[in-house]
Amino acid sequence: MNFTLHLTADCNLSCRYCYETHAKRRMTEETAKRAVDLAFLYGHEKNGFSLFGGEPLLERATIESLVRYAAEKAKKTGTGLRFKMTTNGTLLDEAFLRFADEHRIDVALSHDGLLQDVQRVTRDGSPTAERLEPVVDLLLRYQPNAVAMQTVMPSTVDRMAESVEWLYRRGFSRINTAIDYRVGAGWDDASMAVLKTQYERIADLSDAHFDDARPLLYLNFLSKISAYLNDRPCMECRLGMRQPSIAPDGSIYPCNQFLDLPDYRMGDVEHGIDTEKQRAIYRASLDPEPDCEGCAIADRCRHHCACLNFSLTGRMHTVAPVQCEHERILIPVADALAERLYERKSARFLLSYRDDPLD
Repeated sequence: MNFTLHLTADCNLSCRYCYETHAKRRMTEETAKRAVDLAFLYGHEKNGFSLFGGEPLLERATIESLVRYAAEKAKKTGTGLRFKMTTNGTLLDEAFLRFADEHRIDVALSHDGLLQDVQRVTRDGSPTAERLEPVVDLLLRYQPNAVAMQTVMPSTVDRMAESVEWLYRRGFSRINTAIDYRVGAGWDDASMAVLKTQYERIADLSDAHFDDARPLLYLNFLSKISAYLNDRPCMECRLGMRQPSIAPDGSIYPCNQFLDLPDYRMGDVEHGIDTEKQRAIYRASLDPEPDCEGCAIADRCRHHCACLNFSLTGRMHTVAPVQCEHERILIPVADALAERLYERKSARFLLSYRDDPLD
């Protein structure tokens, strides 16, 4: 079973593009342990927990307590166990990374590269890039494959490729970029044209370093390439089934975008999941998106993501124009990169996709 645990709604930064409403809400250790108990009740061979915020390391004591508790239950039951956490890094230190290494906690770092001080600042507006320099070194020493999570806004998109290259030179091999999807973020034809150019530049970087000893693995491209070559939809979230979200008070929701909405509450850690409600939400998520019928890239774009649709439009099956345009830009660039890697017989590419339908 997989759960996302919303340990806190609070954060110590004030990022320019943040969509969260930060508040002093936190999950108690007792609630966190009940969430662990619930996951193990299902009897699955593996259990996974995503440690989420706000900034999750504000609740470090709760993290360490629930992880140790889950590890003991996993040992007794012979169950596989994995944790994931995304952090802004400001509270990350070597002691926690040793703990993460011992308990298999995969740590991803939110870092915007050269845009860090423009976009990711403290509550009083202070920069954070210099503060994170020793943190980056520590993280990559303990977890060389850690993901760097970058975000760009319309006003900063012209430096996206430059920032990806900086993150790669800094030591990150696995990099993911999200665009600022907030309603009113300001994307227009001009900024979308710049986004396309930036993706093309990142494709050139990916091609140049794909077969290096330390490759540049740009996850935005790889997810699209994999979806095509493995003949599977890009998004298979199975809303409410694959990874329900647990709010700080222990209430269970299908995903983080539905948190605290009474109509989507489907149980709590004390009484378990209301399976009828869960299945009803899942079935509703499978309805087609009317505006996407007949689209050539429908099986490969994020229009399947009911969570993202809901957060942007208030409806699970209404796709925001900015999301649609982003996918129409990203997928052809990813395809062109795949063709280049295939034609030049990239060893890493061919090893990853042995049953290549292009052959």
